[in-house]
Amino acid sequence: MSTEPRTAQVSVFVTKSLEIDEPDWCAGHGDDRAQYKVDITHYGPEHTITAPSGEELFRAMLSQSPFSSVDRTIGLYVETGDFTGTRTPEEVEQLADALVQAAEQLRALGQELAAVLGGENR
Repeated sequence: MSTEPRTAQVSVFVTKSLEIDEPDWCAGHGDDRAQYKVDITHYGPEHTITAPSGEELFRAMLSQSPFSSVDRTIGLYVETGDFTGTRTPEEVEQLADALVQAAEQLRALGQELAAVLGGENR
């Protein structure tokens, strides 16, 4: 029987503050929980695109994951709202009109993204 102490090597999750460059369009980082560096994402102000009825159609914001191993480009992150459901012919027409208006707003956000990518607001 050996009298030397046994050792084991274990992985540990070490956390410490990390200072990162933040683009001008970033809305800040309110969530300061520990995370992996590759999980850091910059988000711009959130834009909610609604139908005239107030129903949320889309949520969109500029985003970038500067330490990602997959894609580091700035893009427009778009989530769909909960507009799933059965509709009457009139409601279908209203939804179609709302989607046309939403498309205009998404195009405007796409132009904002183009300006950021063109270096106008980094």
